[in-house]
Amino acid sequence: MPNYKKVTRDLIATYLNTTPKVESENWGIVGVGITDYGQDYNGQVTTTKWIIHKNSISELDGYQIQGDVSQTCYHGDAVYDFINDLRRGAKIGDEVKTQILDVDMYDATGEGAEAVYKATKYECIVVIKSYAKGETPAIEYTIYYNGDPILGTVKFADGKLNFTETV
Repeated sequence: MPNYKKVTRDLIATYLNTTPKVESENWGIVGVGITDYGQDYNGQVTTTKWIIHKNSISELDGYQIQGDVSQTCYHGDAVYDFINDLRRGAKIGDEVKTQILDVDMYDATGEGAEAVYKATKYECIVVIKSYAKGETPAIEYTIYYNGDPILGTVKFADGKLNFTETV
């Protein structure tokens, strides 16, 4: 019988590069003040029906991946501070471009300090949706994943995340 391991939410990590204009990436974990996050893949499908067939033919052309976030505001969290800076400046165009990294913390080679995890990196843009200033201030935004995924691995060393592209 196979040995299944249940994947819990804390083993699915998402990081955002909070210094996209700097040469070295600084990855902040997407999660402080966030109770739910998922990716909508939004498959791009082309469907045709030839006149000689009764049924249509569908082909998957690609995906338009996005993730919607509602984040309670915690000043000092790298991701919140980065997102709030985008909001404060009403930034657009190249100013909202960065990178996002999904790490499967449940899929490791090695253990402890030697552990290497499977990861997927994307270019992305961040679009602010709303900024609620009520009893519990929150900021809502959408992360749009751009282009093809870059497959690789992540290793943590000296408190830093290091991504290596798989060749």
